[in-house]
Amino acid sequence: MAFEHPYILYLLGAIPVLILSFLLYLRWRKLTMQKFGDPEIVKQLMDSPSPVRKWIKFSLLLSALICFIIGLANLRVGSKKEKVTGESAEIIICFDVSNSMLAEDVKPNRLAQSKFMVAQLIDKLAANKIGLIVFAGNSYVQMPLTHDARAALMYLDGITTGSVPTQGTAIGSAIETALQEFKEGGTDDERKGRAIIIVTDGESHDENAVEMAKQAAAMQIKIITLGVGTSEGAPIPIRRNGMIDGFKKDRAGNVVLTRLNEPLMSNLAAEADGEYRNIAQGKQVISDVAEIIDGLDKTKDGEYAYSDYANHFQLFLGIGLLLLIIEYLLSDRKPDWVKKINLFEQHEN
Repeated sequence: MAFEHPYILYLLGAIPVLILSFLLYLRWRKLTMQKFGDPEIVKQLMDSPSPVRKWIKFSLLLSALICFIIGLANLRVGSKKEKVTGESAEIIICFDVSNSMLAEDVKPNRLAQSKFMVAQLIDKLAANKIGLIVFAGNSYVQMPLTHDARAALMYLDGITTGSVPTQGTAIGSAIETALQEFKEGGTDDERKGRAIIIVTDGESHDENAVEMAKQAAAMQIKIITLGVGTSEGAPIPIRRNGMIDGFKKDRAGNVVLTRLNEPLMSNLAAEADGEYRNIAQGKQVISDVAEIIDGLDKTKDGEYAYSDYANHFQLFLGIGLLLLIIEYLLSDRKPDWVKKINLFEQHEN
């Protein structure tokens, strides 16, 4: 049992504050009523508000809030857990997070389209060890090589153009970082197939890229390049408060157009016995890349634990919604039929 987003549970810290605030409100209300006169007479003039019902309604609201917080944190329970021995290759995905990936010549933009495609690719390659590198002006290991495809998807979801502070498109640096990760985080078995998948628009001014591709080939590591964007190109939008507030310009004040550099990407793939694909081809790209990876030499891995989690966020969100409906339907005042009951009323003979 575990939470997918445990940091959301910090919101539960607001519960004691809300309870204290409610108690202070009741005390303020009581003192205010006392200023108007006899509390019992004031209650009658104010249509008999029920303190008990106020507590019930507040408790319902509080419980609903707790359910919503737990639901957003997504409680997951392992429905299956076992140790398996798998045969796999080692795959490192290098993901371009430069500002040019915000261009909208593919919808909604290059970055979002690439993340959607890579998520499908990770699902397809889940039996292999997968690592994730992000790059712009520099490159960093976002996730080391692992069999945990769910973790890869989680790291992928968090990728933005702010993941690397230095701008640029240093493809050579990304390949170099990937080669180092194979040495440090990969297996020592030289028979294991390895591949680098580079997802980028190819707008690189890095002359080292081809040389690093040759080094990869010398280590018998394939390079598969996936291009995103169009050869016609598009400007890079500048957004403020979610709205486009202009486009990136060069020093001369001209709007910069960013274009897909397919010749470079094809060249890099050819240098390392790989292939180039444009993600505009959709599902065919997934099938082609999976076929290339399946053709790599596979070696047996050691045993590792595998858990298949069942999500339970729907249960808590449903309970929270039900509690809100009950709270909405429950009045904080005494029903009319209760007001008519007076056990101490004296009847005249």
